[in-house]
Amino acid sequence: MMILIMFCLNIQMPVAQAAIVSTDQIIQQQSHSMEREKIIAFLDRAEVQQQLQSHGVALQDAKDRVANLSDAEVQMLSGKIDQLPAGASAAGALIGAAVFIFLVLLITDVLGVTDVFSFVHPVR
Repeated sequence: MMILIMFCLNIQMPVAQAAIVSTDQIIQQQSHSMEREKIIAFLDRAEVQQQLQSHGVALQDAKDRVANLSDAEVQMLSGKIDQLPAGASAAGALIGAAVFIFLVLLITDVLGVTDVFSFVHPVR
């Protein structure tokens, strides 16, 4: 009877397996989870949510798709987020270029090289 009980106990107990986990594996797992969190944080921004809604995509559906992405896809998408301009738009770039050109023409008018603005009196 004792042999039967011992045999039944050994069958029901799962066998534990141990393996060495390298530091590279842990760092890689953490970096993948951080990249997923970065994508989720990007989706939580108001302007991104407006764009998703304008294209007919629900926020929760987008988050579910991010959860189902492979590690390579997450890394690629996270890299694309890093390449996006921070708060810049085409209108902002045009305004910046116009201000820069105005300042260059103003300085050249003051120096007497050009005569673009009538309100500037050159220094001679």
